[in-house]
Amino acid sequence: MDISMKVRLLGFLGWAIMMMAVPDSHATRAPIMGCSSLTTFTSPTVPKVVITSAVLNAATQSLPEHCLVNGKINERLGVGGQTYAIKFRVRMPTAWNERFYMGGGGGSNGTVVDPTSVLPLGFVTIGTDSGHDNATNNDPNVGGTNIFSIDPQARIDFSYNSYDQTVRVGKQLVDIYYGRKPKFSYFVGCSEGGAEAMLMAQTFPRHFDGIVAGDPGILRPFSSANGAYATQVFAEIATSFDSAGNPLINKTYTDQDLLLIRNAVLAACDKLDGLEDGIVDNMPACTSQLVNTELAAVTCTGAKAANCLAANQVEALQTVMAGMKDSQGTQLYSDWPWDPGIGGQSGSTFNQDWRSWVLGSFNATTNNAQRVTRSCASSALRYTAHPVLPFVTDRDCVPFQLSFDFDTLLERVNETSGIYTVSAADLGSIDSTDLSAFKAHGGKLIVYHGGADGAFSVNTTINWYNDVKAENRKAEDFVRLFVVPGMNHCSGGPSTDDFDMFPEVVNWVEKGVAPDSVVATASNPGYFGVESRSRPLCAYPKQARYKGSGDINDAANFHCVAGIGNGAGHGDHGKHQRGNRGGHR
Repeated sequence: MDISMKVRLLGFLGWAIMMMAVPDSHATRAPIMGCSSLTTFTSPTVPKVVITSAVLNAATQSLPEHCLVNGKINERLGVGGQTYAIKFRVRMPTAWNERFYMGGGGGSNGTVVDPTSVLPLGFVTIGTDSGHDNATNNDPNVGGTNIFSIDPQARIDFSYNSYDQTVRVGKQLVDIYYGRKPKFSYFVGCSEGGAEAMLMAQTFPRHFDGIVAGDPGILRPFSSANGAYATQVFAEIATSFDSAGNPLINKTYTDQDLLLIRNAVLAACDKLDGLEDGIVDNMPACTSQLVNTELAAVTCTGAKAANCLAANQVEALQTVMAGMKDSQGTQLYSDWPWDPGIGGQSGSTFNQDWRSWVLGSFNATTNNAQRVTRSCASSALRYTAHPVLPFVTDRDCVPFQLSFDFDTLLERVNETSGIYTVSAADLGSIDSTDLSAFKAHGGKLIVYHGGADGAFSVNTTINWYNDVKAENRKAEDFVRLFVVPGMNHCSGGPSTDDFDMFPEVVNWVEKGVAPDSVVATASNPGYFGVESRSRPLCAYPKQARYKGSGDINDAANFHCVAGIGNGAGHGDHGKHQRGNRGGHR
């Protein structure tokens, strides 16, 4: 789900004020030709483009009059008799503000992204399914909707090719329809869409002027393999099993257990930012040493009980939070921060977001954690070059992960075999720190990441950003990172998780105003026992601090300052993991 591409209805007033301040934001350009005539379009640079429909849609209560164009690129017959094509959709308003907006996808895509929420503001919008269709490219015996991962071209399309070609075609359509190219172009995405956003800045740096990348999985082969690592660790403490004898990872911790962990983290670290308010703003200072002391205090001295954690539960959690390692102790994926967003309770409802990725719903009778099932289903794409079909089925998911050999991971992600001529590292490691071309283009990049993201460790993103700063003089002039304490994957959790970075990047691109802080509100303030809460999100490495007076639930009473421990490393994401990604440079 692409959370970040939404422009929330409550934000339209702020949007209007911001757009009034942008030069020429209300100047509109009308089409110079009829919408239906676009059906004969042929691209001068992208082969095999077919416009399947081009219809002028009348204005509705929610959308303005616009030309809706659907099309496909490179339709072909692929491996296993599957028909593939890069499908795309463009919406071009009759009153155009001369701006171009592309929305990122989610999961493994397979559905055409259609970011209509910015259409009323006059933006041309565009999206793609990344080269495969979940409705037709689907086989339950071969990974379900991830069957595309056995097709070499579909793997490449999903990883980078489809977005490049879709942008090229979209901008050509805009140029023909309006007789003018876009003045400014933007890309916004979270999760998979966040990875696509990072890809645009790194590999296609001239396509977009402003980019927002949320919770990006920048080391996707390794984050996927980390799901198998967690499965192996939690399997050691499992006491419940499914009908096939597989350990039920979701039963290893109750919701109450996760609340105990949250409270232990708060006891250790909440006060480190000077205010005990249920949010750990000083994440760098929240060390394992501090947290382990509090976890020891809630470890059962006898039999497991609801008000304490079993010793093996604490040990397993510590192992997983330390990050994936091989048998020699080599760090293969970043560690994870001790963020209280692991748990949470609002009224009688427990926070399910973190556990939905790491453990799965406790009440389920099958293994259902998203980080487990997604890494298994897409394993052929994520961390091996040569697909082995049996392990991509749901039936064999857990057994495959339990037998996975992490000592061979680095070798496997870089290997090629037969028709698979591009390695998983080249396909999925969106972690280049060379942003020189994007900077030279004048591009601006905002990255944000939840502190309690259970899908991708925020520490990996922090490590990447620190490397960018080390390798690029005054990197903050064109790229900024915002860490969201307590937020789970793209949204949710005990946090101020409701914010919109899109107006911020527009203001940065078009007026030169770089965001130092962004006001965010809690979508569920019940986690803090209050009716509402707002906080400033601070450009890393700054942190929010209470000014010392006023309502602690009002962002106006906080400011961004340099915090203790900022700039330090947050674990080792392993520079040796990076592929050269020469295949799509």
